[in-house]
Amino acid sequence: MTNEKFTNIVIAIDGSDLSKKAADYAVSLAKQQNAKLLAVTVVKFHQTDAFRGSTSTLAKFIRKQAEIAENWTDLVRSKAEKSGVRFESRVIKTNASVPEEIIKYAKGKKSDLIVMGTRGRTGFKKALLGSVASAVVTHADCPVMVIR
Repeated sequence: MTNEKFTNIVIAIDGSDLSKKAADYAVSLAKQQNAKLLAVTVVKFHQTDAFRGSTSTLAKFIRKQAEIAENWTDLVRSKAEKSGVRFESRVIKTNASVPEEIIKYAKGKKSDLIVMGTRGRTGFKKALLGSVASAVVTHADCPVMVIR
């Protein structure tokens, strides 16, 4: 590893205990590196969800999930602000791939590090690395730090 400092650190949040632990680590690292912390949460919905009810029901579902995601990022914002860390967040609502959206967000923000938990809310206890984390590690253009 070089002595280069991180300037833009993305933290991927999904509300799981491991993503909260990763967020704590990312806040601490951003403070140490004097970096900006960029929190991202991806609210995924499937096209088939639209056929299970009316479009207004789907819209309500997406809106509710986005509100929950905002609460997750607000918790990180609070920790970042208490630590004097510059902070920005975004909730992405999509029917696309979660790893692709995280990677695209990080690339668009010129991130030099992505921090995330090993497994998210849907992770299996015995899985070493969740599918989202594995895909981000495999395809991201910048280093990825995975917290367990």
